[in-house]
Amino acid sequence: SASPAMLRAIGGEAQTHNIKMSYHVPYFISLSGIDPEKRLKSVSYIKQSLDAAYCLGANVIVVHTGSAAKITRDEAMRLAADTLAHTLATVDTHGVKIGLETMGKKNRLGTLDEVLELCRIDATFVPVVDFGHLNARECGGVFKSADDYLRVFDRIDRSLGADVAKNLHCHFSK
Repeated sequence: SASPAMLRAIGGEAQTHNIKMSYHVPYFISLSGIDPEKRLKSVSYIKQSLDAAYCLGANVIVVHTGSAAKITRDEAMRLAADTLAHTLATVDTHGVKIGLETMGKKNRLGTLDEVLELCRIDATFVPVVDFGHLNARECGGVFKSADDYLRVFDRIDRSLGADVAKNLHCHFSK
């Protein structure tokens, strides 16, 4: 793991070149895990990532929302929302947004609607749209025209406001 000094140096160099930075939380966290200890450990990983992102000068961290493989989606959403509320109550975000990523596997939380619902908990939470994941979730062929992409931005605008849609952090792959 990089030291705060190294993260500040990298962030400073990025800023010199007008490069915006983000920070991805470890993949193995689970906001929706049924084990309370694992969820608390996930909050700890989010805290560490927020601290690192702050040193880096990043404006958003990217978080996977969790699994819905062994429990119902409703229960997974309830647990994820509880973990996120606990995060806000116990962690200094340093003004860094917590980005909730759309996911491609069907047994994972992370449809666009689920991400938008979790983002409505607080303005600290913003969607991170991975268009490849959304396409994979529907077995391909979702994004055939500019209008298909525009519909995603329109849904975000209607749900969270134009500013969130305009400043959306995205991942894109074929």
